[in-house]
Amino acid sequence: MLYVGITTLCLLSIFYVIFRSAILNNYETMERNDSREGMKRILYSYFDEYRSLGSVTLDYASWDDTFDFVSTPSDPRKAESYVSGNFTDSMFANVRLDIAVLLDDGRRVRYAKAYESELRHALPYPQTFIDTLFRRYPNLIAGPQSSGTVGLLLLDGKPIIAASYPILTSNNEGPARGTLIFARYLDEEFVRYLSEKADTQISFLPAGQASSAVPAETETIRGPGMRDFSFWTVADASTIQSNVLLKDVLNEPAVVLQFSAPRELYRQAERSIQLYMVFFLLAGAAFFVIVNVIWQRLVFSRVNRLKWEMKSIRTERDFSMRIHVGRNDEFAQLEKSFNRMMASLETAQDEIKYQAEYDPLTRIANRNGFFKFMDRMIEESLPARRPFTVLFVDLDHFNTVNVSMGHHTGDLLLRKAAGRLRGVLREGDFLCRLGGDEFCVVSPEDGRVDEREGLAGRIKEALVEPIDLGGGRFHSVTVSIGISLFPEHGEDAESLLQHADAAMLDAKESGRDGYRRYTEQLEKSRLRKSRIEQLLKRAAANGELRLHYQPKWDVSADKVAGVEALLRWDSPELGAVSPLEFIPAAESTGLIHEIGEWVIRAACRQYLAWRSDKPDLSLVVAVNVSGIQLLTPGFAEKMCRILQEEGMDPRAMELEVTESFAIEKFGEVTEVLTRLREEGFLLSIDDFGAGYSSMKYLCQLPVQCMKIDKALIDSLGEDLRHQIVVSKIIEMAHRLQLIVVAEGVETLEQLEFLRFHQCDQIQGYFISKPVPADRVFSFAAS
Repeated sequence: MLYVGITTLCLLSIFYVIFRSAILNNYETMERNDSREGMKRILYSYFDEYRSLGSVTLDYASWDDTFDFVSTPSDPRKAESYVSGNFTDSMFANVRLDIAVLLDDGRRVRYAKAYESELRHALPYPQTFIDTLFRRYPNLIAGPQSSGTVGLLLLDGKPIIAASYPILTSNNEGPARGTLIFARYLDEEFVRYLSEKADTQISFLPAGQASSAVPAETETIRGPGMRDFSFWTVADASTIQSNVLLKDVLNEPAVVLQFSAPRELYRQAERSIQLYMVFFLLAGAAFFVIVNVIWQRLVFSRVNRLKWEMKSIRTERDFSMRIHVGRNDEFAQLEKSFNRMMASLETAQDEIKYQAEYDPLTRIANRNGFFKFMDRMIEESLPARRPFTVLFVDLDHFNTVNVSMGHHTGDLLLRKAAGRLRGVLREGDFLCRLGGDEFCVVSPEDGRVDEREGLAGRIKEALVEPIDLGGGRFHSVTVSIGISLFPEHGEDAESLLQHADAAMLDAKESGRDGYRRYTEQLEKSRLRKSRIEQLLKRAAANGELRLHYQPKWDVSADKVAGVEALLRWDSPELGAVSPLEFIPAAESTGLIHEIGEWVIRAACRQYLAWRSDKPDLSLVVAVNVSGIQLLTPGFAEKMCRILQEEGMDPRAMELEVTESFAIEKFGEVTEVLTRLREEGFLLSIDDFGAGYSSMKYLCQLPVQCMKIDKALIDSLGEDLRHQIVVSKIIEMAHRLQLIVVAEGVETLEQLEFLRFHQCDQIQGYFISKPVPADRVFSFAAS
């Protein structure tokens, strides 16, 4: 009974709220629609005043007499005749004109008059209007090509309708000789006139007043001339106030046009609703009695049983449970539907559990499944500290497959790679996909090195066999594998995975297609590399970077022909850091762009300092350019800009690019080098002989200099074959008209051999180590 009574009362209350809200909302909508239409009628009456004022102004402005008046200022009698005949008090009264101003084409006031049309007498000279016109509304003053303007102005906060037209002949021919401006105040007389015309009481209020403040949300109504206006209503218990925002000729809020109407219809609706509710309360009481009888006899017992069965399911949290189905009626259909819903929830729960722990692409465990398995594995292995192995497997160059063959092919490769991995695992091994092209294998082996590395080897062999990607395409996959061991390298899943990942990255940095076991040294190297990357960000700003210069000796002239700028880093925390450590770190973090620019600017400034001390100095400064810098869009233009800003001639700057990178990115590098050579830079191939040693590519590169790698120079004393190779390289380079520089010269025998075979320049410790800038020429003097 209590439930039925509460239900009935709630239903009646809801019905009352909804019914009252719906009815009153409809009446409010009707009121707003009436207000909107009424405002449109008022706007049409208001803009009739625009049209009438504009029409009168245009008649006077496009008139030969007015044109002659402003064109012939030297004839006072003619001017007086024009003014007295056309700007009479009766004219101002008849057209309800308050202000008239005539300006010539030099913006000089030729005539101005203010008139009180209600009291029918002239007012003082309208200086304030003229000042406001020139200061705030200069757009009303017509230019040579201007057309007319009619709009709203604010004069000391008072609204005015003004019309401005260029003064032309009666045939509307120009050029314009000036501007004619007529204006009407929106004063009490205007409001009274417009209220009678619109058949309602209106008012104009400045837009800034509290009573006319524009709310944050308004609606838009379409008025005369397809203009849009911001419209809103404010209602209280007895009246509804309609408002529209009028903007001035600068399109800034100026005044709010208002009118109010009584809410008789709305109050009548409220009284009707109260009467209806009395009827609804009586009907509700009868409904309560009827529903209570039905509830007690037909529904209550079965609802109570259903409630307890559902409570049991909720308590057990078991979606496999079902409720009892009673006799075959509508309620039984509800019970069956509920059971079907439970079956669907059970299926969905199983699917959610599967998706949470398995990768939908490869149908193996995902990252969540890995951590869940690892928690269980560690829990079982920790008491006896039984070892097991974690292998982090990353597919090499997988992004290349995605880019060149498409993501669909990449997904196919991942599925087939997962199948290959499953094929090499033993019973008890666990396989998962961590994400992207990363897999992980957990093997409960006894931890012997041969078993761990044997599994890594089997994984490599399984994937290196070509994989059929369809369409006659086959792809061999190499992998980088990192290995960590429980409990030696960690006793939680996160640590073991992190250490295996670090070992995998070390395998990648060592050339890929291999595996590495996690060691403490690897961790130290990783931490040092990370610290180098952090400190390097502030090294240039902190003044920790400096340049040393290694002279290049002209063998035939016995003098310094140039210097190579070599970057050095003295870290307060790490000490002297080798370029072999911090240059790769700069390239991987993108700092190479900032550091590379610092090196170039520092080398330019040092060169200019040397030239300042030695005006006759003939010297070329060489700077090594990273491949990442070289292939940055706009690199050649950036180099030209830097040298122009520093004031250095590009012909005194030599840019060195390694042979291996130039050939690997041959097409792109050739394009950039050609642009640099056109700008006057000296270009050099560095480390020639360390890799490709390709004369074919060397012929096509737009370089002027070739540097023979130190490894070839070191081998000169070993046997005759190395001497023949170096001599032929020098000979062929000379035939290509290249300057030949030998790097790493450390003995007199090497120098004599190179001199004999006419090597142009040498560089190495035999001549000088890299030295600070102030010691370069002290060496040359010695």
